[in-house]
Amino acid sequence: MVSRIVRTLGIVALLVAPASARDRWVIHTDGVGPVKIGMTLAQLNAALHTKFKMPTDKEEQPCFYVDTPAQPGVSFMILEGRVGRADIHTPRLMTAAGVRVSDYEKRVRRAYGSKVKTEPNAYSGPEDPVLTVFTSDHRYGMTFVTDHGNIRLIYAGSSDAIAFIEGCS
Repeated sequence: MVSRIVRTLGIVALLVAPASARDRWVIHTDGVGPVKIGMTLAQLNAALHTKFKMPTDKEEQPCFYVDTPAQPGVSFMILEGRVGRADIHTPRLMTAAGVRVSDYEKRVRRAYGSKVKTEPNAYSGPEDPVLTVFTSDHRYGMTFVTDHGNIRLIYAGSSDAIAFIEGCS
């Protein structure tokens, strides 16, 4: 009887574990959750089970944002029909190193050490620095926007896309 229960629990664990691992949304330099930087709009729709479309206004088509109902507080910048970056506004998600929105700036520095590049914020100056970490090939990165010592926003994506300080503007 005990062995049957243990065997049943083992089967249940095998069935549940892959689903929970697959459903985890972790922020990486090249994407977040099931979304990878560079995906086409069709691939994004398949990954998120959504039906995002290109804007009808031709002026908006080169760069626009979509929000996912699956993860409130996460937006995807679409550049030339592909995912360019993810903007994370929620503390519910964290980076692979354990940093999340609302953490202290010090947490980013401890997690990423000498990889952190520090720049003054374009609007508030050096007292609220912008911290950026790049991959070794500099193709991808994560930017941590601070406000009074706390992380208020994380961008993850291509180096070009995370350099935009006002989204698509």
